[in-house]
Amino acid sequence: MAYQDVLHPIASLYDRFEHYRLQTGPTHELGELPEIPVTIKNIGWTLGNDCPYRCTHCYSMNARVKGQNMTRAMIERVVHQLQINGVETVNLGGNEPLFTNGPNPRDTLLPFIIEALVKSGIQVGLTTSGITLLWLYHHYRDSFEVLNDVDVSFDSPFREEHNANRGANVYHQAIESLEICQRHHKPHTCIMAGMNWNFSLGHLEHLVDLAKRYDANIRINPVKPVEPAHMEVALPPEMYYEGFSYLLKRCRPVDLGEPPLAAVTDFQQARRCPCGRTSFRIHSITPTGEIYVSPCVYLHDYKAPLDLLKQDLVDIIHSPQFKVFRQRNANPDMIEGCRGCEVISQCGGGCSARSYLYALHQSGQKTMLAKDPYCPKDIQPEQVFPQRPTIHAEQRLVHMDYLCTWIGAPI
Repeated sequence: MAYQDVLHPIASLYDRFEHYRLQTGPTHELGELPEIPVTIKNIGWTLGNDCPYRCTHCYSMNARVKGQNMTRAMIERVVHQLQINGVETVNLGGNEPLFTNGPNPRDTLLPFIIEALVKSGIQVGLTTSGITLLWLYHHYRDSFEVLNDVDVSFDSPFREEHNANRGANVYHQAIESLEICQRHHKPHTCIMAGMNWNFSLGHLEHLVDLAKRYDANIRINPVKPVEPAHMEVALPPEMYYEGFSYLLKRCRPVDLGEPPLAAVTDFQQARRCPCGRTSFRIHSITPTGEIYVSPCVYLHDYKAPLDLLKQDLVDIIHSPQFKVFRQRNANPDMIEGCRGCEVISQCGGGCSARSYLYALHQSGQKTMLAKDPYCPKDIQPEQVFPQRPTIHAEQRLVHMDYLCTWIGAPI
């Protein structure tokens, strides 16, 4: 039976814009159980509601309804809230970050945002298909110079596949961005969302070779099915373990933030899912002019119903929508099927977003007590993984301990 045949009844009920009504996912399932301490350090900020590309797996498409333009006063308010709450790094990404105020680059406030963050002592990273980096480099060199690091997004290491998935001829922009960062000794990373069509060993071999050629790191986000249709390109568990086994042989680990990988490698410094603990996501300005925050970039359902332009960030961080993520992290034995597992201390039930979204799209259930579909105990991967790896983090990158992600340096 084809996946879409199973998915149809649930997909037909899915409302991609429900989150704008702030109807959040459940926050009561863990009752009054304790939570882990709040140590917010590394956050992401989705800028604007426009993008010239139409990537088929885009996780911000269902939050890209054209809203009001941001103003300098709004930006100053957000940056001040980040500063007084001890935020150390900010990644500017989500939509293509150049388009803060619509599709015309002349209207962008990106240089002002970068300057405001840096002046506040916050390290700034950029995630881009290439167009934003090139625009800064050619028009606002000072903004480029103060960036801490850059993630250049690839859907495939092969030009034709990449361009086809982006719906535009943009591969050359990504390559030029890598060349610029290499030439200026700016820390840079090739980021790819792992899917069932781009995570083959052949793709990964070319991705490692590409990164090595330009002195880049590699970062992999296994695609999170924000919408039901994304399940059709999601990584099968066997492909997940086979691909990461290959990458761990070709790369030195820089961050092991993927919980199932921390489990199969017996990583002794595993911190489990960072969402709501050390990280959160500021979302694009809404059509009615609010800026909301959620513990995880992928879970729009968990936007705290407090407008960052009017309410203090400390109240948002301590809202029920954030608290439940920290409770899940502190009490993984409450997650279905995790009690008594020998790798629970490293895995902690896995990625909160992936667990929640798979349960939502497969059964229609909204729950924070589902476990990761890549659970190593269930999958029993055949691959051999290095044990108790050492992290090689000569540089601080803004995606460390932000998102359930994996970063490696080709060797």
